[in-house]
Amino acid sequence: MAILKSFQGKGLGNIILKQGEDLLKEKKIKILWCNAREVAIHFYKKNNYQIIGKPFNIKQIGIHYVMYKTL
Repeated sequence: MAILKSFQGKGLGNIILKQGEDLLKEKKIKILWCNAREVAIHFYKKNNYQIIGKPFNIKQIGIHYVMYKTL
């Protein structure tokens, strides 16, 4: 998931994330994970995601962390 810079800070990421989580809960999914860019860590932590493991680099994109949340 990504939000264009010009649309960031308007709550759109939270809306998209919540909608996705709700759909997964309906399907009885228990855990959601993502590869979060370093600049998005705060966003995911605010939404109760936790980091697991060590950071890793994706060429031409940057440092990422695996994050997860129990639904």
